[in-house]
Amino acid sequence: MPEHGSLFERLECGASPPEGGAASIAAHLGKMLSTRAGSVKTLPDYGLPDLNDMRLSLHESLSQSRLHIERFIQAYEPRLTNARVRLLPGARESLELAFAIEAERAIDGILQPVVFHARLTDAGRVEVFTDDA
Repeated sequence: MPEHGSLFERLECGASPPEGGAASIAAHLGKMLSTRAGSVKTLPDYGLPDLNDMRLSLHESLSQSRLHIERFIQAYEPRLTNARVRLLPGARESLELAFAIEAERAIDGILQPVVFHARLTDAGRVEVFTDDA
């Protein structure tokens, strides 16, 4: 399957090259992961619960956040397969949630690994960037 960015990206620049594809995926992941559950009326399962909710223990919060993110990516980012989320070292000690998203994407019909880094900002948004950014 050929690599595609969003409709507007393709209209602006033509078909995006593989490098642009990773940036497009990172931008989409950032938008996805910054969307709160219940905020999209036409897709009730779209979005994540508030990742700042600390009613659970730290370990339970981190485990549930990781699982929510993996399921959400699987459901709504078709360019990625086998997505796994892992907590980045040092995130347990600080109050900042930072994690890596390791997945595969098809480029010219061949699955290739891709890694994104993400962090939850003070404003509750998630910033996502590619491993080589």
